[in-house]
Formats: sequence, C-alpha cells, structure tokens
Amino acid sequence: MAELPWFRGAVIAAAGRENGLFHNHDEQAGGFRYAYPLIQYKRLHNRAALICLEEGANEIHAFFQGRPRQLMIGQRPITPEVEHLHLNEITLQAWDTTFAYRLHNWLALKPEHYRDFQAMTDEADRDRFLCTILRGNILSMAKGLGWYVDREIKVNLLHRSPMRLASFKETRLSSFDVRFETNVWLPRYMGLGKGAALGFGVVEGVSNHSKHNL
Repeated sequence: MAELPWFRGAVIAAAGRENGLFHNHDEQAGGFRYAYPLIQYKRLHNRAALICLEEGANEIHAFFQGRPRQLMIGQRPITPEVEHLHLNEITLQAWDTTFAYRLHNWLALKPEHYRDFQAMTDEADRDRFLCTILRGNILSMAKGLGWYVDREIKVNLLHRSPMRLASFKETRLSSFDVRFETNVWLPRYMGLGKGAALGFGVVEGVSNHSKHNL
C-alpha cells in the first residue's frame, strides 16, 4: 500500500491532468469530482492493478494504446507492462438471494460517524450502524455507475475485525476488515467507501462455508 499513491501519481502524470477520470478531479471546475471513481488503483497479489469501470475502461484503453515508455514511481523509473487483462460485462441488480463478501481495509467512519460509533456501548448496535453505512456505500456506487435501484438493498454484517487505524492522505482513519452479505452481486476487487480509488474497501467474494471467518 505504501507505493500505491506513487503509482497513482505516475499514471496521472503519464495520462495528463486533463484526463479527470484518472484522478477524480474536475480541472475546469477547480475541485474534486464528487462521484464514484471509475478508475481505481489497487495492489493485488503483490502487483499494481487498475480496476476500470464504464468510461474508465475506455480511458485506460486509450492510455495503453499510447504506450507510455516509463512511469516514475517516486524516484524510480519503471516500464509498465500488462501482465493480465480481464474484460467483464456485468449487470447490476438486487436479487432475491444474497451473496457473501469480504471487505478489506474499509474506511467506514467519517469523523461524525466515528463519534456516534464510539458512543455506542452495544456491539449489535454498532453492527447495525455499520450495515447502514455499507448500504449507503453500495447506493453511492450504484448512483456513480448510473444504476437506478428499483428495489430494497439488504446488507447483513457477518463478522468484523477490531477497529484499527489506517493512513489515508496523511490522515489516520478508522479501518475494518468485514464479512457481509447483500442481495447485490458486486464485481471482484471494486472499492467501496472512502478511499475506494486508492486501494481501500476492496471487495472479494467468499464461499458460504467460510463466510464467518476473516
């Protein structure tokens, strides 16, 4: 995770600041693009990875067609090579059944949420509170991908790790590893919650027999 911001910065520099989907900023408006990130930077299996959705897939295709010769990771030049490329077409919808997932390094709590969470003394109340936040994260993702949600999205928290601190943009934020189930089929490795573009809140599917183990 330590070099992921450098990887992101190197890709942005190679793509050009005018390509807003790479950095989720609106250069013309001079501010942040308040929308679900369509290009997400990850570390998967000890390799740098890009998860690209909707228009982001077109942007990354154009990026590699241009074949940048070098990326600067901090002070270290590297020549980018594509090891694996996976293209998938998915249909987002809420189902009658549920699917189990693991969510790694999930930055669930904004400052106001952290205060409310800490004030709770009952763990069941805390779990319900986190379910509400996670459902909101899924709805934000759906809105960002242009999915009109026409039925109830259900979320059930199965297990969570103790809260720990994670570094995000020079700030220490509360982080969890959780297992949950929802009636929405979520693509593998997509991000949910704060920092989704930078390797936080990474989704992985789990089998039913292991869904209660982190």
